[in-house]
Amino acid sequence: MANCEEMLNDCLKKIAIDQNYENYEITIKAISSGGANYTSALYLATIQAPGKDDLKLFAKIAAIGEKIRSVSPYKLYETESLFYNYILKKYKELEERNNVPAEYRFATPKYYGGSDEYLKEVYVFEDLTSKGFTTYDRFKSIDWEYTSKCLENLARFHALSIAFSQSEPEEFENLNITKDHRESEEALGFIRDVIANALTVTREENRDRLSKFMYGLVENKEVKKFYRSYKRPVIGHGDYRPSNMMHRKHNGKLELISVDYQMLQLGNPIVDILYFIFNGSDKKFRDEYFKQSFDHYYEELSKALKRLHLDPEQLYSREDFDFEVKTRHQLPLSFLFKGVLK
Repeated sequence: MANCEEMLNDCLKKIAIDQNYENYEITIKAISSGGANYTSALYLATIQAPGKDDLKLFAKIAAIGEKIRSVSPYKLYETESLFYNYILKKYKELEERNNVPAEYRFATPKYYGGSDEYLKEVYVFEDLTSKGFTTYDRFKSIDWEYTSKCLENLARFHALSIAFSQSEPEEFENLNITKDHRESEEALGFIRDVIANALTVTREENRDRLSKFMYGLVENKEVKKFYRSYKRPVIGHGDYRPSNMMHRKHNGKLELISVDYQMLQLGNPIVDILYFIFNGSDKKFRDEYFKQSFDHYYEELSKALKRLHLDPEQLYSREDFDFEVKTRHQLPLSFLFKGVLK
């Protein structure tokens, strides 16, 4: 813990200088995610200086060591760095170039910097909680007001990746996250280990059936089929759930900012939608709003593409979207398998 705070303090000193804070004081406080985050140590920090507003910050410090990284196919910290230092800049350029109105732009927390040093990664952002943002209670089912806003945000995120793929196809193709490793021996070995660990805590009467089902998914390559895009690939969030959304009510309106871009992946947009719904809702909500959620998402995606001066019918028609939705209507447990892998 002391080493984490020392690394963070070094980064905060650089940020203070970059933000022209002189004679500054730094305070750091460790916080807990309440079980919603296990890949990073989390901190709140404040930089104070005479004549300056307090700079309220939120920091993430890598908590996964060499041993776990050596067997995991997921490059969490490299991916988050890639998003804030490269992809997000491309997205902002696209919004500027197309004169997207401010209220329709994709919102992210301000990124102040950090360190990409291996095993010592640090990422520092504005502290959204200091501005009244909070996460949804993960023990309560989402409601429609919240869901519609989250799907609107997701649609803008996906639309920007489509626009990026159209404006700079070679750059898009060369992104490291577009390399699909889900069928590599490294990835399959990791998945098998996760399944084996899960089976140790499964009730004995269910263990054999679950084992056959889960290993069957891996050996039959069902996992890759689920993520694959047959029509229009997008850069998906990969972990789009209420715990990774910050929201607040401002002037009577719900505002939302998504966070945590460690699991970005190339695939179909349906995965993010399903992951959000199944990780945040109960049966009652799904019975009432499941189909409406897909309708609302596509409407918002079409609007977002048009703001970027793209034709949704040409790039990703409703017919293509419905086809991808239909091909993902598999057994619910096969989808929840994705959650286990995290």
